[in-house]
Amino acid sequence: MLSLFARRMALARIRNTFVPTTRKQSTGSYQPPSSPGQQGQGNPHGDFYKTFGRPVIKNFLIAVLTYQLIYYSWKKLESIEVKREKEDEMKALEGELRGLTANKRTT
Repeated sequence: MLSLFARRMALARIRNTFVPTTRKQSTGSYQPPSSPGQQGQGNPHGDFYKTFGRPVIKNFLIAVLTYQLIYYSWKKLESIEVKREKEDEMKALEGELRGLTANKRTT
């Protein structure tokens, strides 16, 4: 049993002596290592849309929705106006036809 303990202690000493220590002094803030793809400047267009992509898309969709609502409302109002004009024209023509047929019967 003592030999098992001695072996473990010897292995621990060996591990401690052969493992290099790579700790650096703390600078106060953590800075992750840069990957090879992130060296230099990034794409400014990509950075803009990464930051403001959602707000731009939301504003675009709201503008399209507003335009479509106004367009269809305008079309509906215009179709109602055309329908009323046609009904008024039909009533005028029916009245004229009744007047002509009434004159024809009396003569």
